[in-house]
Amino acid sequence: MYTYKDYVANFAYLRVSTTDQTTAQQLSQITGAGFKVARDRVFIEHAVSGAVPALQREQFKRLHDRMNSGDSLIVVRLDRLGRSVLDIISTVESLTARGISIVVLGLGTLDQSAQSKLTLNVLAAISQFEKQIISERTKAKLSQLKKDGVKLGRPVKHSDETLKAKAVELFNNGKSWRKVAAELGVALSTLQRMMRPD
Repeated sequence: MYTYKDYVANFAYLRVSTTDQTTAQQLSQITGAGFKVARDRVFIEHAVSGAVPALQREQFKRLHDRMNSGDSLIVVRLDRLGRSVLDIISTVESLTARGISIVVLGLGTLDQSAQSKLTLNVLAAISQFEKQIISERTKAKLSQLKKDGVKLGRPVKHSDETLKAKAVELFNNGKSWRKVAAELGVALSTLQRMMRPD
């Protein structure tokens, strides 16, 4: 007996981040959940990081351009759409605005319903909360380092004349070219260029 799942235009998006991974398990999970997806409607992205925005990925762009209102996009997990929660939300909103629903195995269907919007709002809130926690931890760590006397920020750049004067002092103390360069934090070639007579 046929079900609703057999009649809607189902598309599947499979993505792995590295070349040694396979998408076979993702497709197996989708078909195992009862979804029938024609072979030409399965879009596979190999060795593509989730950090790359969805519409900048070749296969996702092709998938995006092919889908129409009423179609369903099936993914095994929400993170297949992206790593950034904000990018995922933007992608979902872009698709649902066109009448396309996103089926996430284990999560449910994301569309323009109130429940889907609530889910996206919760995800956005969690993402913002995580960013604030990371920011607070970073500030606390920097504050502790300052208290411990660690100098933060980029190292102060000295003029060639200041470095040259220090180099002369080190040479006078019997240091070799390599040791002087190491102590000054410059390449040997830079030190040799700096010490050339004008």
